[in-house]
Amino acid sequence: MRVRYTAAVTLLVLVVAAVVGVSLELAIRYKVRDEVFLNAEQVADRWSAQARAGELPHPIPPSAGIDLIQLVDARGKVVGSSPQAAGRPPLSGLRPTPTHPLQRRTECSRKRCVLLMADRISPSADASVVYAGAAEPSYLMAHDLEYVIAVAALMMTVVGGRLTWRMTSRALHQVEEQYQLASTTAHELRNPIAGLRLQLEEALRYPDRVNPRDAIRGALSTGDRLEAIVEDLLLQARLHDGELTPYEPIDLGALVEQEAGMPSHDVPVQVRVVGDVWVSGSRIQLIRLVSNLVANARRHAETHVAVCVTWAHGQAVLVVADDGAGIEPSDRERVFERFVRLEDGRRREAGGSGLGLAISRDIAHAHQGTLRIEDSPRGARFVLRLPLLEGSSECVAAPLHPVTAEHE
Repeated sequence: MRVRYTAAVTLLVLVVAAVVGVSLELAIRYKVRDEVFLNAEQVADRWSAQARAGELPHPIPPSAGIDLIQLVDARGKVVGSSPQAAGRPPLSGLRPTPTHPLQRRTECSRKRCVLLMADRISPSADASVVYAGAAEPSYLMAHDLEYVIAVAALMMTVVGGRLTWRMTSRALHQVEEQYQLASTTAHELRNPIAGLRLQLEEALRYPDRVNPRDAIRGALSTGDRLEAIVEDLLLQARLHDGELTPYEPIDLGALVEQEAGMPSHDVPVQVRVVGDVWVSGSRIQLIRLVSNLVANARRHAETHVAVCVTWAHGQAVLVVADDGAGIEPSDRERVFERFVRLEDGRRREAGGSGLGLAISRDIAHAHQGTLRIEDSPRGARFVLRLPLLEGSSECVAAPLHPVTAEHE
């Protein structure tokens, strides 16, 4: 499809460029020749009047770019000329008639063409003729103009083809992404829907063996998972569409202490804030990002999670680290894809949506920041970097070492 679209558009651009090029060449050629003929007509008319009055100078001075001027009598003898036409045979054998005393003429030889106006000075049979003209411009004679226009048309065609290829590739890539997302979403939704249907069917078929409360409780749990997947998909769609949200100055350290420092019955979280770290962003989105990272770290941690907020090199830095099994370097980018859950994550929590880290990275990008996994001696180490807001305290931040249980 991409090749067909590109070939069709390229052919169309080539045809349009050719038509425009030919039209432009003809227009330029006509304009140049017409201007020469107009000047030659004025010069010929002037010296015809001088010849009738017997006041033609010798030699005839050129003017207005018309340097080839001759006065030729009825026998074809040159009786007066400009310096550039002196010593030459008559510029043309054309003798205008009394009824059409002024005529255009293009005289060509092997070397060049001359654009002339022939002006019969009087209706009498032995009237002389004034020839006035100039050599055709060299860029018209050597076809330089055609070459330039052809090269320009070829470049337009190449550029048009490349742009079409890129635009088609981008459009098809977006279509492929949407198709892949729809396919993956359908697959992810099909499993909980099938489980929900199975639970309800069992409750209907075996009312004596299935506890209605358990069936309802399981259905609600499945409904919660479906609702979470749908909400996450809607949030990611808004982030990809660039939906504008009001930004405000945010104390990142205070926000992280509030969200990550909440008491937990499973894995404790240790929070360390170095200095006043302020960023500009959406509070709701940054809360979601922090919650996702901390929840992911708790899910994989063995004993506890460490969170550090500081700044370095003009950027606010948030580090969320756990002391779990860690993530292989080959999987560090894949975990940010939609619905991707590694085997360890599925084992620890089977009901996740697989969208948390993808949404977190989208939020980071929406705030002109980055989110990635960096090396750590133990566990996984997620590092968020955001542009630092002016006004943050100029504390001297210590070098960023891996923040895990051993460093607290």
